[in-house]
Amino acid sequence: DQAESLLMSAFHNGQLRTMKAHYRAREHNVRIVRPLNYAREAMTREYAEAAGLPVITDNCPGCFEAPKERARVKMVLASQEQLFPDL
Repeated sequence: DQAESLLMSAFHNGQLRTMKAHYRAREHNVRIVRPLNYAREAMTREYAEAAGLPVITDNCPGCFEAPKERARVKMVLASQEQLFPDL
């Protein structure tokens, strides 16, 4: 998700920005921590399946419209990972 967000930001906004793994929301005095931010999607899927947890295959279950752009970027990353396995 991190890599997808970065590419989408670069392609559509012309900026290299993405979600932060850790930040403070000062207006609510809350610390936001995304502990799986750098975990690979395949790794979390394998763990969920091994633990008998549900795997949500939709990119964005809260979206009413199909997340076409994120799915396209995911395919771009997958094709690059085939060429460069250590990507």
